[in-house]
Amino acid sequence: MPAARRRVGSFISGGFFHAPRPASFRRRSRRPRHARRRAETGPHASRGYQAQLADVAGTWDTKTVLGPKDSVVVTSVLTATADGKGWTIKLANRDPIPVRVVAVGGDSVVMEAGPYESILRPGQMVTTHTVGHYKGDAMTGTIEARYASGDVLRGKTTATRRK
Repeated sequence: MPAARRRVGSFISGGFFHAPRPASFRRRSRRPRHARRRAETGPHASRGYQAQLADVAGTWDTKTVLGPKDSVVVTSVLTATADGKGWTIKLANRDPIPVRVVAVGGDSVVMEAGPYESILRPGQMVTTHTVGHYKGDAMTGTIEARYASGDVLRGKTTATRRK
């Protein structure tokens, strides 16, 4: 083939050649746009709604269901502050348990508590990891309880903010 007619591009199966796509046509990521958004706070936060800790501050009455067919119910009171420090969970007949806010993004707050003595398995230590999705005065989410023995319980949690 003469040099003037030589095709430029890459080889695609089937023996066809094509010119490379311009940079503006290239796909940047296979992930959907909403999944590419960064879940972080601060000056580099993604555009759109960001849950602010001040928006979820207050006292929340929570109900967590665990076990087969959501048969185990645990109630608690979550106290949330506007700065993310001083969050606590109060279980029945227990001292308040400190809560660490791990991440804030979108409508969600990720928090961890523990290790503390389990109320479902007395004598065993547990650490909980909760993802709460906040909308107004309501919260729904998931919880994962990791025991020192290696067992893991997963469940759902709901909460309403006290007026």
